[in-house]
Amino acid sequence: MSKTKLLLILMLVVAVVTTLAILPGCKTTSTATTAAATETTAAAETTAAATETTAATTESTEPAGGYPFYEKMREAAKANKEYPDAPAKDFSLAFTNIMGGIPFCENVWKSVQDQWKLAGGDPNKLYYADNQYDATIGLKNADIMLAKKPNVLINFQFDSKVNSIIATKFGAANIPIIAVDVPTPGAPFMGVNNFKVAYMAGQEAIKDVEAMGGIDKIDNIILMQMPSGGEVTMLRSEGFYQAFVDKYGADKVDPKTIRADGGAGEAEQANKAMTDVLSKIPNAKTCVLTSINEETMSGIISAIQTAGRWDPEKWIIITQGVDAVGQQQIRDGLTDAGIAYFPEHYGEYLIPGAVALMHNQPVPAFMYVENAVITKDNIDQYYPKK
Repeated sequence: MSKTKLLLILMLVVAVVTTLAILPGCKTTSTATTAAATETTAAAETTAAATETTAATTESTEPAGGYPFYEKMREAAKANKEYPDAPAKDFSLAFTNIMGGIPFCENVWKSVQDQWKLAGGDPNKLYYADNQYDATIGLKNADIMLAKKPNVLINFQFDSKVNSIIATKFGAANIPIIAVDVPTPGAPFMGVNNFKVAYMAGQEAIKDVEAMGGIDKIDNIILMQMPSGGEVTMLRSEGFYQAFVDKYGADKVDPKTIRADGGAGEAEQANKAMTDVLSKIPNAKTCVLTSINEETMSGIISAIQTAGRWDPEKWIIITQGVDAVGQQQIRDGLTDAGIAYFPEHYGEYLIPGAVALMHNQPVPAFMYVENAVITKDNIDQYYPKK
C-alpha cells in the first residue's frame, strides 16, 4: 500500500472518530440542559428545606452577582435613599401581614411602607391586609388582593398549605409573589435562614450549659415548634437541637429532648402547650428552652411562672426575632439571649425584590437577612434605650 493511500485512510479514520465524538457530545449537552431545566422547575415547587440546611454553612446575605437591578435597588434601600428613576411609579403592590399589632409584624409593614415611598410608589397603590394569624382569613385576604390585580404580592402568611393554594391562584393570574419567612411554592423567599438562626441559638444556649457544668446538669431540652408553618419553619427549632447533638452526641441529647406544638405563633396557644409539657416533666428543674418567636415565649414563660416552676437561674431561654417584646424580655432577665432578625429592615429586601419583579428582572431565590446574637450585655448597641 502506498504512503499516499495510507495517509488518506488515516485521515478518513480520524474524521469518522471526530464526527462520532462530536455528535454524542451535542446530544449529551441537550439532555443535560433538559434535565437541568426539569430540576430547576422541580426545585421551585419544593419547600427548599434541604437548601436552607446546606446554606447554614455556605450562605451569604447578599447575592454574589447576576442580579444587577436588584442589587442596585438594594444599595439605595440600605442607604435609606430614593431609588434611581422611581422604579415603583405606576405599579401596584399587595402586602398581607401575618398579624397586625404584633411588634415584629408592625415593624415589617412600616419598613415596607417606607421603602415603597423611597422607590417612588404611590401609597394608594400599596394594598394591605391583616391575616390575623388565621389560615382561613389569610386565604380570603389573598382572594381580595388577587381581585385588585397588583403587579406583585408580598405574602407574609404562616400556613404552608394555604401558601400552596395562594401560589396556584396567583400563578394562574401571572402575578409574582415574594414569600416572607414562610415559603410559598415557586416564589423567591425573603427572611431568615431558619436552620442557621436556630443553630446560632443552640450554640448560645450551650455556652450557658457549659457554665452550669455540662449537659448532665440539664434535665430537659424543650423545643416549642410550629408544624403548621411547614418543614422549613421546623428548622427554626431543629437547628437548635442539632447544635446540641453536634456538641454532646445524640445519645446524650435525645433522652432529654421534648418537642411540642406551640401553635401558630400566639401566646395563648403556646401557654397551653407549655402547661401540658410541664405536667409531663414534674421533676424537671434545670431546662433549656427555645421557641419560634417572642410572642410564643411570652405565653411559655407565663405558663412556667403560673406552675410555680420559674427560676431564671435554672432556665436557659433563647428566643428568635428580638422585636420590641423580645428586647424587653432580655432587659428584664426573662430570657438569656435572642437571635435578631431586624424586622425593621425587611423592606430593604422586599421592595428591591418587588420592583425588580415589576420590571421583569431576576431576584435571588433566597434573600436572607443578617442576624446577630443579642444579650443583656450588647442590646443597647443594637437597640439604644429611648
